[in-house]
Amino acid sequence: MQSADSSSTGNRKRERWVKNEPLFPDIYYRYRFMHSLIDSLRNLGLTEYEAKVFVALTRHGSGTATDIHMFSGIPRPAVYGVLKKLAERGIIEVQHTKPMRYKCMSPEEAIEKIKKDFEQETEVVLEKLEDIYSSEENVLQEEVVWTINGLKNVTDRIIQVICSARSEIIVETPHPAFRDLENVYPVIEKHHKELVEVFNRKIGEGVKVRMIIYSMDELRDIAALIPDAELRLYTIKDEQFRKGGAILVDSSEVLIDLKKEVGSREDLTAIWSNGKEFVSIMKHLLESEWAVSEDPLFETKKE
Repeated sequence: MQSADSSSTGNRKRERWVKNEPLFPDIYYRYRFMHSLIDSLRNLGLTEYEAKVFVALTRHGSGTATDIHMFSGIPRPAVYGVLKKLAERGIIEVQHTKPMRYKCMSPEEAIEKIKKDFEQETEVVLEKLEDIYSSEENVLQEEVVWTINGLKNVTDRIIQVICSARSEIIVETPHPAFRDLENVYPVIEKHHKELVEVFNRKIGEGVKVRMIIYSMDELRDIAALIPDAELRLYTIKDEQFRKGGAILVDSSEVLIDLKKEVGSREDLTAIWSNGKEFVSIMKHLLESEWAVSEDPLFETKKE
């Protein structure tokens, strides 16, 4: 006849089974803990067998190859190779007795050694990857040109491009000027103020700003708003040539504003590229415009 205690124990086990709880929680959670520890050591660069041997030695202190085979549960033929690898990495010590015994370092020393090896290996891999990434022979340089539509999208991209500058910004201001476009796009006044703030901030960070401007009135306006920018007046009278504007940043990316006709209510469009050939052509054009442009404020500055 079954006792009340045994019946009660059986009921508790059945309840745990129904609730998906482990029947032997101590064994279950110890297994989960060890499994998690092995996984963590593998993430640090140890193999599964190396991690199991290291944990076994940490738990038992020292032992022979036979002991470690029993402690870790890995196949005996594999034990010697694993112990040799761990000894070469300086994680365990070898006592040359008969039979040889193996002793683990303190967890702090061992993990510090593993961490150092991992960081060194990471640096080697990073260096090799950077060599591959920067190699013109192995990397296909694709000339990419993106089209950006809409006033907000274009303005956001202009601000993003300017903010990325580290050394120099060359600007060919749009024609007509921003203030003339406010009649067509009333919200552009807010964006104009934000652009002025960004330009002044970048100049404060040591970025050189050069601007090619198409009207004397706008040049005076910009000189007042962005006093530390270098300004030039472009005097070519070809209206077809003077539509739109461009921003070249650090000779690495360019954004060209494809302005619509004055009075047109079509939304703004721009193109952006960081392709080497495209940027190189635009840099040549902007530098040529800068070279033939005038500095009408030069005499005023001298005075």
